Amino acid sequence: MGTTFQTVRGLVRFAVAAVVIAVASLCGEIAFSSDAEAPRSAVSSVASCDIGAYLADLYDLDPAKRVFSARMYLWSVCPDRKLDPLPTAAFTNASDPEKGDPVLTSEGGRFRDLMLLQGSFRQDWDVRAFPFDRQRIEVLVTAATDDRDLRMVPDNANSSYNTEIRPAGWRITGFRLAPSQRVFSTNFGDATLPRGTTSTYSRIRVQVDLARDDPTIFWKLTGPLYLMVLVVTATFLLPAHADELGMGERLDSLQSRLAMLGGGLFVIMLNMQQVNTVITSTVGLTLLDWLHLLTLAFVLIAVVATVAAWRWTVRGGNPARAEHWHRTIALTGLIGYTAIAAATVWGFAAQST
Repeated sequence: MGTTFQTVRGLVRFAVAAVVIAVASLCGEIAFSSDAEAPRSAVSSVASCDIGAYLADLYDLDPAKRVFSARMYLWSVCPDRKLDPLPTAAFTNASDPEKGDPVLTSEGGRFRDLMLLQGSFRQDWDVRAFPFDRQRIEVLVTAATDDRDLRMVPDNANSSYNTEIRPAGWRITGFRLAPSQRVFSTNFGDATLPRGTTSTYSRIRVQVDLARDDPTIFWKLTGPLYLMVLVVTATFLLPAHADELGMGERLDSLQSRLAMLGGGLFVIMLNMQQVNTVITSTVGLTLLDWLHLLTLAFVLIAVVATVAAWRWTVRGGNPARAEHWHRTIALTGLIGYTAIAAATVWGFAAQST
């Protein structure tokens, strides 16, 4: 009887231990799963809205003034109307934007807000490779709510642009919406943030890629340079050592050439000022700047050669020999100028692509 009682008591102890172990294991799994799901719930707690755009028109592109104008439709699709970022969104690079009346609808259990945006937008243009430059202009849409509470997600699947847009001198090569963040070096007095920290806001970049479509203006701006190079070269190829010419007449021809070269320098400087009113770069020297500097160097070398020939002739030098050197220098300079100018243009064109 005692042996049977001990056996039963052992079985009961075993059963109790098994139950305790099972309960402990179950509690551990629940605790582990709750810890594992904590980051997911934290991430999913941040609400998000889809943001889309349709570019209806693009005009008044002015790299010199660093602005462009656009008209587009923006929409937001949110799970709740209270989350709609468009009414309070900041169009960061816009100058006095005009917003149309919103069109509010509810579709498929989600809230949609459609609005028209039109205005002038500030833009940094890199025109150093003009007319081979490619530009990416942007409309910046920044939420007014901290990204801890709202994040804007680009709706590229439904975003597009009007294919009939023809900006003067440009063609559109791409269109997209890119997500980003705007970090401010202040917490704007938010007591929920540590003192002296930054604050981050969700931002959407509506990006339009552009390429030059009309090189005519390039030839208009550089035509006077090439014409001046040919005129300078021609002045060195004219004969000036005829036997019937006296020393005074020979010197007069050199002085006339010098006066023409001085006029050429004046023309180049005027053309450079005209270029600056059309193409202005705050980054560095443009392709047109380099071509103007190259032409100035060519004319200055011609001035130095003319002065050297004038002094050498006054001191009794042979005019025929001077003319021979003039022709050699003129042809060599023309070939060198053409080679350097072509290499400069090719370098900027290759860099832009």
